Amino acid sequence: MYALTKTLLLALVLSHCSSSSVPLVDPIPQPLSNGFSVTYIANEGVLISSGQKQVLIDGLFRAYKPDYAFPPPTLLSTLESARAPYNEIDLILVSHLHGDHFHGESVGLHLKNNPNATLVSSAQIVDGVKKEFVGFQEIESRVKQVTPEWKTRIEYKTDGIRVEVLGLRHGGSNFSWIQNLGHVIEIGDKKLLHIGDADMTAENFASFRLHEKGIDIAFIPSWYLLSENGRKLVQEQFAPKHIIAVHVSPDEAKEVAEQIKKTNPEATVFTKILESKSF
Repeated sequence: MYALTKTLLLALVLSHCSSSSVPLVDPIPQPLSNGFSVTYIANEGVLISSGQKQVLIDGLFRAYKPDYAFPPPTLLSTLESARAPYNEIDLILVSHLHGDHFHGESVGLHLKNNPNATLVSSAQIVDGVKKEFVGFQEIESRVKQVTPEWKTRIEYKTDGIRVEVLGLRHGGSNFSWIQNLGHVIEIGDKKLLHIGDADMTAENFASFRLHEKGIDIAFIPSWYLLSENGRKLVQEQFAPKHIIAVHVSPDEAKEVAEQIKKTNPEATVFTKILESKSF
């Protein structure tokens, strides 16, 4: 049902090789199982699947800078066109508007082609879709603006999915104007944490008491795990049962993965596009 033609498969491989140095673990998108899995799209983009429910976060963006992983052209086209197996995504979340996490036209195209999907994100993201997608009026009813202030949260619920949207400060003083959102996603019997490019300080997270929530899976930017202070913050503020490192530069993937494994041997490090982990 989900098999690609040989021609399309070849096009995927060729277009990938010409546009990104990130390896594909398997160029053929796999059908969803009835279990729980997370699939790496690129950079901090992940697809969360639980039975027939799916959440895509930070997965709709285009080529940005050479030192960032991005979806290769055919994968991007499949996502934007909402072709199988990406035609059943229920909820799209975006942490912030930087080009390695978000492209307004990409989000708009998926919403247009997948009438069952809803976007929930900040005012900056909603404005970005309005500006970059000419058919915004067609999808406006399925675009929900949720912009918590720093250190506050807003809850969003849809059928079978609950999300706490967290107001987090973006790392770096030059990005203080960025609305960076964290997400605690409850889907199936799992709780997942995604923090975007949140500032790596205890003050940024302490008010949410995330360590008391029983986080099953935390998607952590790789630089948190490369310093003693960052690793301490992850354990004290999040206390996740499983860590998945994301936002790994393709040029440093092997080195970064080895460094993370030295101090967090049980962690998963996402470096190969479309690699998947089941739980």
